[in-house]
Amino acid sequence: MNGQASIVTNLRSDRDRFVAFAFAAADALVELDDQRRISYAVGAVHWLAGATADQLIGRPFIDLVIKDDQRLLLAAYATAEKQSRFGPVDLRLMAAGGREQRVALFASHLPDRANRLFLALSAKRSMPAVTTAVDPASRDAETGLLNKESFATMALQLVKSSPAERPYQMTLLNVEGLTELEGRLDKKTAGDFLADVSSHLKVNSVNGESASRIDDNQFSIVHDGSVDVTALEQTISQRAQAVDPTGQGVTVGSTTVALDVADKLSEEDAARAILYTINKFSEKPGDFTVTALAEGYKLMLDETVEKIAEFRSIIKSGKFDIVFQPIVDLKTRKVHHSEALVRFKDSAPGQSPFALITFAEDVGVIGEFDLAMCRKVIEKIKKANDNGHELYIAVNLSGRSLENAVFLRDFKALLDAHNGLRKQLMFEVTESAEIINLEQTNKLIRELRDKGHHVCLDDFGAGAAAFQYLRALDIDFVKIDGSYVREALSKPNGKSFLKAMASLCADLGIDTIAEMVEDEPVAKFLIEAGVKYGQGYLFGKPAPGVIGQSGTS
Repeated sequence: MNGQASIVTNLRSDRDRFVAFAFAAADALVELDDQRRISYAVGAVHWLAGATADQLIGRPFIDLVIKDDQRLLLAAYATAEKQSRFGPVDLRLMAAGGREQRVALFASHLPDRANRLFLALSAKRSMPAVTTAVDPASRDAETGLLNKESFATMALQLVKSSPAERPYQMTLLNVEGLTELEGRLDKKTAGDFLADVSSHLKVNSVNGESASRIDDNQFSIVHDGSVDVTALEQTISQRAQAVDPTGQGVTVGSTTVALDVADKLSEEDAARAILYTINKFSEKPGDFTVTALAEGYKLMLDETVEKIAEFRSIIKSGKFDIVFQPIVDLKTRKVHHSEALVRFKDSAPGQSPFALITFAEDVGVIGEFDLAMCRKVIEKIKKANDNGHELYIAVNLSGRSLENAVFLRDFKALLDAHNGLRKQLMFEVTESAEIINLEQTNKLIRELRDKGHHVCLDDFGAGAAAFQYLRALDIDFVKIDGSYVREALSKPNGKSFLKAMASLCADLGIDTIAEMVEDEPVAKFLIEAGVKYGQGYLFGKPAPGVIGQSGTS
């Protein structure tokens, strides 16, 4: 009987072992005992760990992991014990000859009396197509997690690679009281605690890398459906309470959404909606509470998805009108050209389209709208030409569009197809979205000017980067922001600021346009200040027809 019992015990042990290993193909399989020492090893262990299977028996597995990754392994152990499994986690082992060997680590925990942990290690396992930024500037300095911008790139790729039948999920965690806790700890303890939290977030994330610190007290991870988010919350809370000298700890809240692709949106737009929502929460950290997270995030996400879909529908169906406002020579009052302005058909009366345009910039769909505006203006110019009227019209282009490769390709193709209209089609580069690559943008501006277009820098003075743009971009016109025009005669330094702008532009050989000119005293002052052109209600309100040029169309 004893022999039979031994055979049965061994068979059960082998059964459990290979059931645990079955969840992942691997180059090496390792079993750890309750002390996390190696009790069994098979496969390419010498190649991965620099020792034979026999040499590994009895050694703590953590000794094979390079020091910088050991905290991550400990977090992985804790995760497996709470959630039965984890992985993949990217770890570096110290292999033969002192070289580092990067492996994908998977694990399964059997909560039997022996408290065993089963590891699957692979140096070749295919992973979702995600490119992880390694530049330190792409990471949060305190935690080493991805910063918000890098997480945006990561999330976009993960949405694309998410399994259709089991889509990845994204969890936002709010750790109330984290900043206060750090203030109660010495520097080393605070650093160790943040590193501990970061390790647990990484272990639970896809590839062990799709975890981010999006603000001081806010974190986000992309993970699969097997992750126990409640257990993760509890781990962070317990760790905080353990290190807090007051025992107060922190309050952790979270909300989870599936990264499935909405029926109304493409994969990229779905990712943009998610990331736009994250940005909106993190812009107002005081409002980013556990309650707001639980109640507001999904609602905001749904609204964002709906708004993107509606905006795309507006573009596709052409449900927007264009009105035109004249820009005149201040001395002669002759119309030089007109600016094309959008009016959305379903907007409330008097409602400015600025909010919707800004939204389109924030979620990355503004380029398609800018193209749609260009097409409508080109048709307007062509129709007027056919009727014997020569129009000169300026179209707004977002700085975000000018840095989008797809937009630039389609934009250049559109202009090439209407080569004869170049002198009649002008462009105003708007400053509502920051231009990052000024050198690339200036190359495009030079190309446009070489082919006959005039280019204007819009809203000069409204943004912090205005003078940087003026120095970096070769332009024909600068449009002085209306706030300076309104304040010119009402504030003590108003005249001085406006005169200085006009003088600087004149020295650079750039003509100036003042917007929001509403009465004759302002127009007279602008002439004295050296401003050449004006735009405002004094000369005409935005209207469907183009007035005061060689005819109305």
